[in-house]
Amino acid sequence: MFTAGDTVSYGTQGICKIKEITEMTVGKVKKQYFVLIPIQDDKATVYVPTDNEKLLSNMRTVLSVVDIDALIDKAAKNPIEWIKDDLTRKEHCSNVIKSGDRFELMRLIEMLYLRREELKTTKKHFHISDEKYLREAERLLHDEFSYTLKIAKEKVPEYILNRIKK
Repeated sequence: MFTAGDTVSYGTQGICKIKEITEMTVGKVKKQYFVLIPIQDDKATVYVPTDNEKLLSNMRTVLSVVDIDALIDKAAKNPIEWIKDDLTRKEHCSNVIKSGDRFELMRLIEMLYLRREELKTTKKHFHISDEKYLREAERLLHDEFSYTLKIAKEKVPEYILNRIKK
């Protein structure tokens, strides 16, 4: 279980500090909540009920450097093919981002990035929705990598590429 002061990855919020665990009354129900402060927006606050398994499943320990390297290695060996059908692709992208699964985020980023690069060579346009999903997936993953690796977010793609080349 998590405690006050821990740093966690929480769903689409990204990296958060657990400020405290507090008791609050909502309606007539008194419950305990984790109070999360996203590191990218310290003015925001997220309340997660300590008894809500579904919401708690979105709260994960931040990856270590060893975990990040293993994730990059695994994702590089398990690429996914381009999903041609727009609706199926949008659904897949949305589900991966909602899940926060880091392995699937890596694979999604690779799929979208390679497609964007392929379209550049043929002078075709990358779908706006695909660009949106790529940016969101990168934000989630790069924020965590940046935090753990203690590097600027802009340096994360370079770190990943260097790791893949090894």
